[in-house]
Order: sequence, then C-alpha cells, then structure tokens
Amino acid sequence: MSTPLALSGVRILDLTELLPGPFATQMLADMGAEVIKIERPGVGDNARNLLPGTFRMVNRGKRSVTLDLKSPDGRAALLRLAKGADALLEGYRPGVMKRLGLDYDTLAAAAPRLIYVSISGFGQTGPLRDVPGHDLNYNAVAGVLALCGSPDGPPEQAVGVPVADLSGSLYAVTSLLAALMLRQKTGRGQFLDVSITDAVFTMVGPRLGSVQDTPGFAKRHVLRRTGYGVYATRDDRFVALGAIEDHFWARLVEVLAIEELADPRFARSAARWQAADRLDPLIRSRMRERTHDEWIELLTRHDVPVTTVTTLDRVFDDPQLAARGMFLKGEGMRYVNYPVPMQGVDAARHGEAPALGADSAQVLAAAGCTPQQVAALTGQGRA
Repeated sequence: MSTPLALSGVRILDLTELLPGPFATQMLADMGAEVIKIERPGVGDNARNLLPGTFRMVNRGKRSVTLDLKSPDGRAALLRLAKGADALLEGYRPGVMKRLGLDYDTLAAAAPRLIYVSISGFGQTGPLRDVPGHDLNYNAVAGVLALCGSPDGPPEQAVGVPVADLSGSLYAVTSLLAALMLRQKTGRGQFLDVSITDAVFTMVGPRLGSVQDTPGFAKRHVLRRTGYGVYATRDDRFVALGAIEDHFWARLVEVLAIEELADPRFARSAARWQAADRLDPLIRSRMRERTHDEWIELLTRHDVPVTTVTTLDRVFDDPQLAARGMFLKGEGMRYVNYPVPMQGVDAARHGEAPALGADSAQVLAAAGCTPQQVAALTGQGRA
C-alpha cells in the first residue's frame, strides 16, 4: 500500500509573486497540497517575464487561475474559492488586501477555518511597514549586510542566494503547518503575519551572542579565521577549508608542513584567529603549490574538512548532490528536489509550471460558479 502524500486534500490559494511566496507554496505542493495560483489577467506573476527560469523552478505542478481582484466579480470569485480552501497566502504590501475587501477579517467571516498568511518585507506593523523593498533591503535592516564584504571593509552586497526572501518562505511554511495542527484542536484558522526581515533576523541571532559576549566584536571575527575560508589552488580553482576545531587544525598543520603554523601558541583557536593576518597568507601561498584535485585527495585522506567550490555551471554534475537525488528532470530544464527524503513528500510527480490561466474554467466551475459566471469571467479574459 502506497503512502499518502502528507498534505493530500489540503487546498492552498496562492496570491504571491516572484520568490518568497511561490517558494513556500512549492514546498507545500511537494508535500501534496493542491496549490491554486491566483494571477492577474494578461500579466500573471511578474516572474513569468522577469525571471522565467525562476518562475518554472518554483511553480511546478500548481494550477493557475486568473482573476481581476479589482473587479466585483473577481473578488466574489476569490471569496467563493476561499470558502473551500484551507489556507491563503498573499504577498501584497500591507493594506492592499484590506482595500480590496479581501483581508483576513472579511474572509474569515465567511471561512472561519481559513489560515491566512501575509508575507511582506517588513511585516504588517512598524515604521517600515509601507516601505517597498527587496532581499537586499531586508538583509540590510536585519544585520546580514553588516557581516558581508571583506573582513575590514564596508558592508557589501549579500551572498548570491536571496537568504532573506527564502528565510521568509521557510517561516511561512513552518508556521502554516503549525497552524494546520492547531486548527485540528480548535477548529479555527488564524492570521499569520510573516515579515521577511524578521525571518532573516532570526538567522543573525547566533551571531548576536558573540556581539554581546565579545568586547569590540566586529565582522572580522567571523570572516577572518585562520584555516577557515576559500583558497585558490595552482590550477586557479578553489577549495573551502573548514579547520575550525583544534583537532582539525592539527591535521591541517601536519599536511601543510609549515613550521610557523606548528607553533604551540597557535594550537588553540582564539590565539591563531588573532594572528590570522600573519598565518593565513602562509596557508594561501602553500595552497597555490598543488592543484585542486591534489588538495582534495590529500586533505580528505587526512580527515581535514575540505570541499570543492562548485560553480553553478557544474552544480548539476556534483556527485554528492546526485547521490542524494537532488536533481529532477523537466521539459528542457533540470529542477531541484525536495531536500529531505521522507514518506508523504514527492516533488518528482509534478508537471511543469502552469500556463497563465490554464485552470481558470475548471477551478471556478468546481467552486460553484455557474456556467454563465464562468463564461463571463473567462470570456472577458478575467478568469
């Protein structure tokens, strides 16, 4: 007997665009939820044209319904859909859904079991509530950018992965799953105010312990650690060394065979990190003496944490990721699998991302719209 999908029978209305919301609802779809993507007529999710590859990556297997939420008929159709949904996720600026008459209080009056998730940059409250922003802005406020760039230089662009946006996605999903569990006990839904800035701020939290217990703490204490970083090899490739713990450091020193590194004064992490300006150039020079493959083989054999710095054009050839089943094949495109092998989750079953409005007539009819209503909406390009 096959295992049912974890969220089989759960219906999600997805009123989000670009990345944070769609990434969240893609995870829910991987878990078996039916995700109905509500899009603007004629335009749809901005990512369709702005980032088409990203759109395909995070909208696979969803259904697309186009509704003009500025029209009375469009709003009435969404209300009808909400009555049959378990959750709604929206990613508009605070206040937009209330102006449309589609805020939580309005929908909950008709659908008290509905879980309503609002994902916004700064949340529904606070002085930045109405300020527009993107991943870079949220990282700036949360302190992420203060830890980016060279160890002694000014703040710079955050890492290439949109960590703030995706932090918001993860907290939206975990909170929604908890709300579904709570609803089983109370019978009622709730409103979830997901701030992307708050979400990524929790990722900064572990560093704040060091800020408070280390006098004069600065980002160099995080970014400049002897034997911990990215190092170039003789063939102009890169490896990542992670010799933080003292026992890994001892093994690295043995392999590198640099007399100064073997000084007992540097056997403890605090002392060698303070001497990073003096010691790390010695490591960088020695790493340039062998090729990438030679260092990977030698350091791995001595049980030193070392890995290849994989470029994006080679990531689909990575044997570790392949062994973990992280790649899925689509129509002329490869996708990323759900990362935790488990019963009840099956990302491989998805088809491609939906064409704009492909499911409008079927979904609206199933929601109880009369043939005349469906014809009026779809015939005007409004469904």
